[in-house]
Amino acid sequence: MRLTALGLCGILLLFGCSNDERAIPTESNEQLIPNYFPNAVGSRWVYQNADGTRWTREVTDERASQGDAYRSFAYTPPLAETEFDYLKPAVYRVTQNQVFFVTGERIEHYVQNQVSKAAQDEFAGLELNVAVVPISHPELVFFQFPLTVNAQWDALNVKVNGNIILQNLALLQIPFEVDMRVKGAVVSEGSLETPTRVFEQVYQIEYQTEIRQLLFSESETRHYSQTVWFAPHVGIVKIETERDVTELIGYTFPRAVGNRTYLGLGPPACAYYFNENCYFKRQQTRALQAILRHCGTIAGMPNGVA
Repeated sequence: MRLTALGLCGILLLFGCSNDERAIPTESNEQLIPNYFPNAVGSRWVYQNADGTRWTREVTDERASQGDAYRSFAYTPPLAETEFDYLKPAVYRVTQNQVFFVTGERIEHYVQNQVSKAAQDEFAGLELNVAVVPISHPELVFFQFPLTVNAQWDALNVKVNGNIILQNLALLQIPFEVDMRVKGAVVSEGSLETPTRVFEQVYQIEYQTEIRQLLFSESETRHYSQTVWFAPHVGIVKIETERDVTELIGYTFPRAVGNRTYLGLGPPACAYYFNENCYFKRQQTRALQAILRHCGTIAGMPNGVA
């Protein structure tokens, strides 16, 4: 029975993706589990939008600034400078109990773009520039962990000031002001089925955004909502906005074994080699989980696959 089960594990892992995939019996389960918010350099997530387009996010480097450790996200395809999505930061940091997304530069680009559009409607045919007063790179509080249902927090509160300069003349300046507020709340905890797999522990987080723009002595306020499903030790597994739905279809985390990259199924779990061009279908994942559950017991790893 022991040899049969091990043989099944080897066959499934061999043909699931590429011929280089195999079970790893040497590394302990604790070493395989990524952080609550995975942030190791080399971590990579692949997402798919409702229209079928895909994009990836990868942790590319780490640097220290004023005693804090910051990491960078790289996106494929690259984000447009005028695109503002606070869930797609270029830089972030993780503390003992919070995750911060650095959003200052993207806020400045967003405000310049939006104010320029509004001003061009008013001053058609005139040359104009939008000058934004530099802001001290604000950070959005993505969440505080461990996550708990009904938790609420002020995620972002920033004010941007500037001037619209007409014909490059210092005397022809029109001031503007933009206030941005984002509130976060954990609304539920439960299971979620995605194209990647079924996640048993997922937190649904809602972000409510209010943007007030004061221009030409007129105030305009817009409201947006964005919902995120976050799986501990995996990351964001689903995003829903008023215009789109995005789901996780693949993810890899670096392991300190043989300088290879492995796919983690979420704790507790066996790990296996991952070919970045292979995404397990839902049925394949369930079959893999069933065999790895038994494989883990035989190999002396904790039983049970999330």
